[in-house]
Amino acid sequence: MTKQAVRRKGFTLVELLVVIGIIALLISILLPSLNRARETANRVKCGSNLRQIGQAILLYSNENKGNYPRTYYNPAVATITTAWDRGAPGSAAFDPFNPKIGDNTIDSAIFLLIRTQDITSEVFVCPSSNGEKDTYGTAAGANAQNKGSFTKRENLSYSFANPYPVTAAVNNGYRWNSTLGAEFCVGGDLNPGKPAANTAYDVTAPRETSAASIQQKANSPNHQAAGENLLFGDGHVEFVQNPFAGTKRDNVYGKSASTDGSQSHTTAAPTKSSASDPAWAGDSVLIPTSDTASW
Repeated sequence: MTKQAVRRKGFTLVELLVVIGIIALLISILLPSLNRARETANRVKCGSNLRQIGQAILLYSNENKGNYPRTYYNPAVATITTAWDRGAPGSAAFDPFNPKIGDNTIDSAIFLLIRTQDITSEVFVCPSSNGEKDTYGTAAGANAQNKGSFTKRENLSYSFANPYPVTAAVNNGYRWNSTLGAEFCVGGDLNPGKPAANTAYDVTAPRETSAASIQQKANSPNHQAAGENLLFGDGHVEFVQNPFAGTKRDNVYGKSASTDGSQSHTTAAPTKSSASDPAWAGDSVLIPTSDTASW
């Protein structure tokens, strides 16, 4: 019996293009939803990080007569320093209370939580940011216990209220201890500052009554200016859509324009100089900022 060849029909070019087009359309529809879902999950993880940090701060204060973490403190000096200024290597075996670390060092104060509490360096990195956890250096035996600060800027993607108020701020009632109220912002997503290289961010741009599009310029870069997770004095964390979320609607990312909180906007981005000094008792000035030129 003669077998007759069976002719098989394949897909035409037009059919393939139609299928590819449908797949591309589905991807374009689903991708934004996937990105939103990922960012929502990151916000939840970020909030969890800040809650853990808040618990660590409270535990630290319980062990230190109510005081929140800080290293050498000189209230007569209006300058905040960082270990990054001195190029502190990750494997350096120095004590943060050694004078060579300097006065009023912000990152060393926060690093004390890693040294003294059951908390890891990963908790200090927002999952939505470009940060990376501190590995404590590469030298033999290097670990958190023989370090004075984070190895580099990328290891800290959160900002904290100024632990080193000048004498005038202290006289106005500003404190860095367990007496802080539920409305006072202790820390949060990284302060955007006012970077000259990225004009999308500017903490000085919005006022209390500004449009949402202007207030967005003062939001943290951690969440692409959509808002920020903030840690408050009672330990609760809240995601807000603009930084006017502190005491008396204080802009938590900058020094208040008044000494009584009646004007909560800021006229200058925090720097390592007096621009980071709290103006009154309820004035949160979260530092450092994302502006690498200033920090």
